[in-house]
Amino acid sequence: MRRAVDSSLIVIDTFSCTTTDTSCTMGINSSNVAFTFCIAVAAHAPGGVARSARRCQSGRKEVMLVPVHLRRVEPVRGSPKCLTLTWARPISYAVSEPEVKGGNLTSEIEYFAEGQRGAQIGDVKVTATRFTACLFRPDTLYTVRLRHRFYSDASPWSHWSNTNQGRTAEDAPSAAAAFWRQVKHSDKDGWRHVLLLWKALHHSLANGRVSSYNVTCQRKGVQALNSQGSCGIVDHTRTSCALVLPPERCSCFLTASNSAGTSPEAQIWLLGVSETEPPPPSQITVRPLDDNSLDVRWTAPVDQSLSGFVVEWSAVTEEKSSILHWNRLSSSCKALVITEGVEAMVHYAVSVKALYGERGTGQSRMRHVYTRQGAPSAGPKVEVQEISGNRLELTWSSVPVEKRHGYIRNYTIHYTHVHGHTRGECVPGEVRQYSLRNLLPGNYDIYMQANTDAGTGVAGPTSNVNIGSEDVSLLMLVQCAILPVILMALMLILMVCLAQNQMVKRKLCQDIPDPSNSSLAHWTPQTHLEVTFNP
Repeated sequence: MRRAVDSSLIVIDTFSCTTTDTSCTMGINSSNVAFTFCIAVAAHAPGGVARSARRCQSGRKEVMLVPVHLRRVEPVRGSPKCLTLTWARPISYAVSEPEVKGGNLTSEIEYFAEGQRGAQIGDVKVTATRFTACLFRPDTLYTVRLRHRFYSDASPWSHWSNTNQGRTAEDAPSAAAAFWRQVKHSDKDGWRHVLLLWKALHHSLANGRVSSYNVTCQRKGVQALNSQGSCGIVDHTRTSCALVLPPERCSCFLTASNSAGTSPEAQIWLLGVSETEPPPPSQITVRPLDDNSLDVRWTAPVDQSLSGFVVEWSAVTEEKSSILHWNRLSSSCKALVITEGVEAMVHYAVSVKALYGERGTGQSRMRHVYTRQGAPSAGPKVEVQEISGNRLELTWSSVPVEKRHGYIRNYTIHYTHVHGHTRGECVPGEVRQYSLRNLLPGNYDIYMQANTDAGTGVAGPTSNVNIGSEDVSLLMLVQCAILPVILMALMLILMVCLAQNQMVKRKLCQDIPDPSNSSLAHWTPQTHLEVTFNP
């Protein structure tokens, strides 16, 4: 190999390597790779030497450039998808500054966003030690490094530079936030107490840090209502506000803002209190997938123009209010797997509503479900309603729904006599009253347990009751003494009634005379017969 200032002029130096293989490596000492190098291969054999034609080219096409130093990565004001990179040429870099400006470098950057798995590689045009690349998402922190090669595709890439970080500028939110409402109650004049709800925009849609939300409502075709309750401009940490809306049809609007601008507007409609809600979905099914997820599926109303669906779910509670979870979906969606706020052994109410655009929200179709049932963690508190002889009348209230952990199928009433004899009675789950009969005198401990499909729950509080012997004796007295007297009196009353019945018959129905004893019984009437003969 020969190094030359020009392939047709002066040869400066010669280098060689010898091998019996098809490749070899030679050192070029401290020669500048910007020189032109000419290469020829000579094959030696006993019969002579065969030489190839010379191949002359710049050394930079064959030599790997040294890695550069990446100094800074900076955002570009007004260009949220761009970053400006500044790099430095090492001393004795093989590509001069004029050559860089002339476009003699082919360059790539490797970059990945914060939290992203795996890096991406993108081509960049570099004609200076400061250039702009627009391959990024707004308001995102990126880790970047840079590499070059001489402009030829056949040239090897340099090693990567050091890494550096930079965050892109913010952009206005690119989508409206999901927006919903919950009508708490209405007063006597039809004014509705409404909770407006929204979901924080995902960072990929917010394109920055949301600083505030603007929530307004108005009557149909009228300017914004004067009283906005806790709504209006609200802090970015909030996802709800409350206000009172009039009985007429209303619409509410929501926008999100950051340093770069405002999102598109989200809107919901509320029908007037006298208007009829459109129909609900045709059907809905809810089934558990595991302890923490539910599969919800539904069928859209027939022959209806829809703008979307809303799926709502919340724990059914008695002792305290529960959180309403919701998800707003497009009209093409007919299924949803919900995982937010779902736990085993909790009773959930799941509903689906169809959205009809300006026609408002349709009626809901609801299902109740547990992801997994468990045994109740509390038992009913049994109370003695009445003691009557050897009978006890018992009442109880249902177990609070938070402590049922499943569907109560039946109750077991346990009652233990003072002498240790224990019995149990099973009653259906919907019953709230039961009588224990034929009890012996003495003290009884009575408690109840609730049973679900998963098993028997813990025992409820124990009630102690005493059936005195005088109660049973009084009952026996009633049965053995007083009752026969009552029966005898009833029989006498019956006999008197029968006797009275015979007297009535005699008064109303006199005896009918016998015709055989009358004076006419032996009377024979005289009969005259006249016979006429013809001659």
